[in-house]
Amino acid sequence: MDDPKTVVKKEPRKSLVILFLAAIFTIVIGVIALFAPGAENTDMADNVGWIMIAIGIACLGLYVYGRRERPKVPPK
Repeated sequence: MDDPKTVVKKEPRKSLVILFLAAIFTIVIGVIALFAPGAENTDMADNVGWIMIAIGIACLGLYVYGRRERPKVPPK
């Protein structure tokens, strides 16, 4: 079994990496949905693109907040 102190120190960083990658992926897919040529003028694709970009920016904000916050370590 892993040492709890090691898990507490390493786990938040793994979660932040996943959050950062998800934010970048969401922004890229949103931009593709926004600027991809469609068969006709589709407002739904534009709205989905903007929503995905907004979610990606919110995830980046959470990532920055998580990087600045110190992990809480229980007292000894």
